[in-house]
Amino acid sequence: MKRMTRTIAILALALPFLACAAETGTAARYAGAPYTGDVDVRVRTPDGALKRTDAGTGSAHFKRLSNGRIQLVVDGLINKETAGFVLEGNDSRSGWRAGHDNVVLDMSPGGAIRGGGTSTNQRLRFDGNVTDAHFGLDVELQVLTSKPGGPPPGTTYLFHYDLDRSAASDIRTASAGIAPSGKRVTSGNSASSKSKGKCKRTVWQTRNVASMSGAPMIMTQVPVCVEW
Repeated sequence: MKRMTRTIAILALALPFLACAAETGTAARYAGAPYTGDVDVRVRTPDGALKRTDAGTGSAHFKRLSNGRIQLVVDGLINKETAGFVLEGNDSRSGWRAGHDNVVLDMSPGGAIRGGGTSTNQRLRFDGNVTDAHFGLDVELQVLTSKPGGPPPGTTYLFHYDLDRSAASDIRTASAGIAPSGKRVTSGNSASSKSKGKCKRTVWQTRNVASMSGAPMIMTQVPVCVEW
């Protein structure tokens, strides 16, 4: 479990951003109700063999900050261990971008999320898509150099977030700072909606989530489904 904790903590990427966001932008379109559902991780050894899989629950939401930037909070809980991250980026009609050193993350006006690079002792790849109804994201982490007690080089972790919006997600708190967005009709089927159904009741809880702004972890509010 300690190895899992170390690995999840690696997702705390320091991705500072350079300018204020436009009043209306790509990520701002999705600010509002949170997405909730499933998150799982697949661990493969350096030779590609599947070592283990674990699953839990997750959430994601976009939040407009007072400085004009848009913050993305992705949260997960797998076997009582957190698996998430917080990042904030510059937003415009042409896209939402986060970048630092050799790691870049982009979201296109159509909602496609792409990015990756190398940071410290790991290689990262982001691949996903966002609509009004669904948030899907794969975060692949490959260990490049080992640490004492850690996984060997070449070990790969693939985190898959499969999250949906529901009517219950309209529950918001002023402290969460989330503004509603206009409704748009899109499709959004996911494993979570098929296995558990839509979330019936969501509450906001304060959790430690991996930070991108210097400190390894920050306390922030995340939406948690308490009734399916």
